[in-house]
Amino acid sequence: MTQNDYVSVDHILSTILHMVNDESMKRGVSKGRYISWIQDAIQELAMDTYFFKVVRDYPMPKNCQLELPKDMFNLREIYVYNGKNCSVQPSQNVYWKRQFNNMSDGEGYTSKVKDDGSNSGDLFVPNHSRYRMYNFPSYSAYKYYYNMYNGILMLSKDCLGYENVRIIANTFGGEIGDLPIIPRFFERAVEDFVKVRFYEAMKSRDPKTYRLLWSDAKNELEHSVTGSWNKARKRVKSMNSADKESMEEYISSMLHK
Repeated sequence: MTQNDYVSVDHILSTILHMVNDESMKRGVSKGRYISWIQDAIQELAMDTYFFKVVRDYPMPKNCQLELPKDMFNLREIYVYNGKNCSVQPSQNVYWKRQFNNMSDGEGYTSKVKDDGSNSGDLFVPNHSRYRMYNFPSYSAYKYYYNMYNGILMLSKDCLGYENVRIIANTFGGEIGDLPIIPRFFERAVEDFVKVRFYEAMKSRDPKTYRLLWSDAKNELEHSVTGSWNKARKRVKSMNSADKESMEEYISSMLHK
């Protein structure tokens, strides 16, 4: 993956300004608004295609709670490990645990099924001892787990035995206010998306002049066969595994800067 596979915000912006005949930016839309629309387009494409994927490493929080960046969604994998991120030594998968919540102080927690069997009197949720009757593995091997609550990653207490947390997840391509990363094969979809937003804004001021332009731009973006948005989604699906892995590594390194 090389720098040539991406286009800059300035390149996209200059093309859009030419398309909507606003090179001088004197039609009531500021440069900041155009860039905000470009970022909106990238975020929508990120959610539609799950294209942007990052790998991020954090020191283990002492209270087992880690606030995730606002641009991150759809957790894919979580690991705890010792050593530096370029030389991971022992590591352990961390699994999702339904209804786990340690939001008080990280020490205690609530959950339907607890490691210590303290809910053994529950009429509906079985005690761990029932699993042991059928020779399932001991629950002492299943204490590395997590849950999410309002953007907070909550880790089980046994995760404190490791120095670091590694999170692999999808991202919107940057937090609000950051200049977005724009893959070349998203270029046309982003341009058409911003055109629709521009003509939509103009249509509210002068419906007679801009309604047809808005309708044409919307069709160019959203048509089920020829629309640029659908073409962008298909391009992501058609990428081979090697291309995807190379691009994900590049994106991850870019979003760490």
